[in-house]
Amino acid sequence: MKTTDIATALAGKYPEWIVFVVTCDATGRVDLMPAGWCMVCSGEPPMLAVALGLGRHTRTVVEATGEFQIAFAGEGQREVVDFAGRCSGREVDKIAALGLRLSPGAATRVPLVEGCARSFECRLAGSLPSGDHVIYVGEILAAHVADPPVRNLVNFGGWYGPARAEE
Repeated sequence: MKTTDIATALAGKYPEWIVFVVTCDATGRVDLMPAGWCMVCSGEPPMLAVALGLGRHTRTVVEATGEFQIAFAGEGQREVVDFAGRCSGREVDKIAALGLRLSPGAATRVPLVEGCARSFECRLAGSLPSGDHVIYVGEILAAHVADPPVRNLVNFGGWYGPARAEE
């Protein structure tokens, strides 16, 4: 192996999943933001972790409500990822602007976003400061998959494409 700069080495981490962190604030306003830093972090109980930047509106809602959803972007949601990543839920109602359809969640106040490949309703189990981000761990309370199946959208380091064929 040879030594290189950190940014160059990290650029080789792609592909990575694209997820939406979906929230619903105390007034009932639903928001979503795309994120790439998400992982399974426990099998029993089932948990997911996601890293959110310090200045993100989504962080304030997660901390205030104690619940969120991790929804894996579906292959038809490229424009949703692009738009939602360019603006903040503090200023823009992304759900209305994008014309997204919602359906009720089963275990939380956070609704499901149609078009996602799979969604996990989570209750905040803990957080860990990590430099310019905070890692939030959510215990999965309910899981949903698209019917009919939709392929996950994946970031290949500058362009998006489907992850694999569904069963």
